[in-house]
Amino acid sequence: MSKKIIQKSYSRQDGTVFYRKSIRINGEKTEKVFSRKSDSERWYLEKKREKELVEGGLGRVSSVITIKNYAKEWLDERKANGKPVSSWSMDETRLRLYIIPQFGDRELNKISTREWEAFLGSLVADELIGPATRNRIRSLANKMYNDALRKGEAAHNPVRVIPKLKESMEAWDYWTSGDEILNYLAEAKKEAPSFYLFACLSLNLGIRIGEVLALDHSDVNISQRRVHIAKTFEEVTGIVFNRVKGNKERWLGLNDSITEVLIEYRNQTSFRRSNEPLICDDNGARYFARSIRKTHEKVCKRAQVKDIRIHDLRHTYASHYVMNGGTLAELQALMGHSSPMMTMKYAHLAPGYLEKRAGVVSFSLPKSNVISLRKID
Repeated sequence: MSKKIIQKSYSRQDGTVFYRKSIRINGEKTEKVFSRKSDSERWYLEKKREKELVEGGLGRVSSVITIKNYAKEWLDERKANGKPVSSWSMDETRLRLYIIPQFGDRELNKISTREWEAFLGSLVADELIGPATRNRIRSLANKMYNDALRKGEAAHNPVRVIPKLKESMEAWDYWTSGDEILNYLAEAKKEAPSFYLFACLSLNLGIRIGEVLALDHSDVNISQRRVHIAKTFEEVTGIVFNRVKGNKERWLGLNDSITEVLIEYRNQTSFRRSNEPLICDDNGARYFARSIRKTHEKVCKRAQVKDIRIHDLRHTYASHYVMNGGTLAELQALMGHSSPMMTMKYAHLAPGYLEKRAGVVSFSLPKSNVISLRKID
């Protein structure tokens, strides 16, 4: 089996340069001419990947499957493998609304990086979506291509090299003052013991709404002052899944405030068995997120505080953690972030975050001992 890959550049009579590249895979030669070096290099990398797949015994990559057909196959497989319905539904929506109208009838292996980047850029430029949603669509396409590579359906991943856009915190909100938080908690306590506990857990631990609602009494150990975050309650199906976002299972400590609230709550409720939901209604049933959101909106209005989303309680926790001197590395672990880039969005909130680290590395020559001599007449 030949592994020789030929790459050449030529000059035409008019002085312009063109690039001819060819590759042999199992004795079959493929050759192409390009006017741009970048296009020739991109084609070369695609063919090199195809060659590696063939030489690895995976067979020649199919080049006829369309984005529309592969997306259906991909979504069906993810649903069968237990992808949470809410996440699956979001993937399906983004494919249906954005990717399939643009590339649905195109072959999976014949869409270039330049086309993908232009498409993603146009969505933002035309103000159809923001940078954050653009990044989610990019990640979706990247995952789809990676899975196609693994199964031998794709020769390359044209999305992988496209960088993510910087996401601002404008879409995020949080309560900046302690008074807002205290006013909110005061009204939450008047609302119901279960909602007050939910609010305290969210603001003291920064855990996601699905993680809070999935908690059972067995997940909370008051004597050891810790809580186990390992499950997510999915509203679409009403099922508690034994996994969390990013598979970041973690134990979190309980501070004095939340420990007192938990003890008081357990004394008030009759539903305290280990397998019973921690946050439950008067019948012992687990609350759904939509019910919690409605109550949250009502409590915000009564407390006369800025109306923020339920998820922004998590941002409030993270923001105050950094502002009070907590490190970003600690925050990443506490929040269950998969990437430090997500946590870095809070860096600007830390007072003197970089300035305080000026002395971490310090080099200088030691001062010389200077002896003053009295002048002798």
